[in-house]
Amino acid sequence: MKRLLALFLSLCLMATLVGCQGDSAGGDDNANPLKVALCLTGPANDGGWCQLAYDGLLAAKEQYGIEFSYAENLQTTDMEAALTDYAAQGYDLIFGLGFQFGDPALSVAQKYPDAKFVVFEGSVEADNVLSCKISNEQSRYLLGYLAARLSKSGVVGFVAGPSQPSIIKPAEAFKLGARTANPDVQVLITYCESFTDVALAKEAAVAMLDQGADVIGHGANTAGTGAIKACEERGAMAMGAAADQNSLAPNTVVCSDMYSFGDVLLYIVGQATEGKFESGIQSYGFAEGIVQLAPYHSFEETIPQDVKDEIEDLKQQIIDGSLVVPVIETPTTD
Repeated sequence: MKRLLALFLSLCLMATLVGCQGDSAGGDDNANPLKVALCLTGPANDGGWCQLAYDGLLAAKEQYGIEFSYAENLQTTDMEAALTDYAAQGYDLIFGLGFQFGDPALSVAQKYPDAKFVVFEGSVEADNVLSCKISNEQSRYLLGYLAARLSKSGVVGFVAGPSQPSIIKPAEAFKLGARTANPDVQVLITYCESFTDVALAKEAAVAMLDQGADVIGHGANTAGTGAIKACEERGAMAMGAAADQNSLAPNTVVCSDMYSFGDVLLYIVGQATEGKFESGIQSYGFAEGIVQLAPYHSFEETIPQDVKDEIEDLKQQIIDGSLVVPVIETPTTD
């Protein structure tokens, strides 16, 4: 009996030790999680561009168990210091949300070759630097087309952020789409030189409304909500940007384009957890499922069916490659 009891206790002890070793092995798998940092030009809760990227960061935490940090409201003069700080802390993957992070990323990447840098809307590349572009020229072309088809005054507007290539691109695409729909349409474009100054964007939109614009799009991140507010107050129509912004003004925002650097971020993090990193310059649009158009919501019944059909047909042409929307990164004067 004593021998049986001793054997039983011995087996229990062995089982306990095996269980502890199993827990330890599992802990080792997560002992050194991928460290990911995200640098933003605006607040993480801006309801658009920055929040979508931040949501992607949260999704990466949930899916891959990463350790993460983020910095908000970075000005151009802060960017290199922020990237350097994260690299010095041993972050493996550092994202900069915006074209402006390009040169700072190249500079810091040379000093920290073991860190990987990703610049959204960038045009730079190195062995440890990836530039990701979202082809929002495709969606803004369609929103410009829709704006011109809905306009009764023949005047439409676009309130843009800083006059940099990543913002000029959607503004020019909006104008090109509007001119495709109506060669005689007048397209007003104002660069506010800010992603966060809501009052300034609203002022720019009011000036357009005073010039007869009755549909206004935007590409100014948080500031662009000011343009939507101006349209709401004046009974004009607006186009949302980067996310479905209809909820901001349900009777004003006709349609929005939707794209998420958060989805791209999640994909890149997933690759990195497998030890993969592809440097260079990559683009993502309708064909890749990254760019989409939001529903028309309450405007579904008021937009003529032939207009909706035209938008869908143009989108399919973009997807199959028969329509290539040009990337224009220098303002045109016509």
